[in-house]
Amino acid sequence: MSSHDDLAFDLRPIRHKDCQAIWDILKDPQVQTFNDYGADITKGDVYDFIQGDIERFYNQQGIRLVIVLRSSGQVIGSVGVFNIIDGQGMLGFELSSQYFGKGIMQKVMDMLFEKLTTFVPAPLNSVLALVNPNNSASIKLLTKCGFQQHDTHWVKYVS
Repeated sequence: MSSHDDLAFDLRPIRHKDCQAIWDILKDPQVQTFNDYGADITKGDVYDFIQGDIERFYNQQGIRLVIVLRSSGQVIGSVGVFNIIDGQGMLGFELSSQYFGKGIMQKVMDMLFEKLTTFVPAPLNSVLALVNPNNSASIKLLTKCGFQQHDTHWVKYVS
């Protein structure tokens, strides 16, 4: 199996059983550098976030998908569009630091936006992303994925 095959992944809706894997990712100091969860995040916090994600999905206000390696079934991150109100949603994502710089998140984002109406039935005109200005990797990713900077946030218009 080539290393390319090792990085093949699927996206699926998050479940409670993903709690440990997501918590492990969010506790990683390299991931914490730019996320907004904080260093004191607990496993209970992550469980509550997942419960909220599931409720938002059922209420058609968003979705969080986990990134699962096909080769091992390992959850290596998540991506989602949240708080969809009046056709606008917020983007959120995290990836295990061992997969940084491998092009995975760009493929994940392409897949997310390609299938967005399948994942999120609510009408959606734009997706916003808030990014730390020092997070050059995320800014590069958003630019490649068609987001445009507007003041302190990034916007992608979808149809």
